[in-house]
Amino acid sequence: MLKFSANLDFMFTREASSIVDRISLAAAAGFKGIEIPFPYEITPSVLASARESSGVEQLLINSWPGDASAGDFGIGIFPNRCEEFREKLELSITYLKVLILRLLF
Repeated sequence: MLKFSANLDFMFTREASSIVDRISLAAAAGFKGIEIPFPYEITPSVLASARESSGVEQLLINSWPGDASAGDFGIGIFPNRCEEFREKLELSITYLKVLILRLLF
């Protein structure tokens, strides 16, 4: 049996500009799981609250990609950005703990 999740970076964009609003739209459409590849513009607690109230599971996030406006789409390969990568990886882990593992600290 196939299971599908709603990628909220792409789905329900006409109905709502906010990722938070798209969470409830995904649930209303019957999705049990959601993906928010780049959730970093919204605090983890706000996203977790919206996810919990909608009853969907967070299934995917990506690590912080860098500055998209500067053309970044991943910074782990740049030797001169190792420290930034480490810091942002910690940020990604924070989101992971709150959204997927549901650990509050």
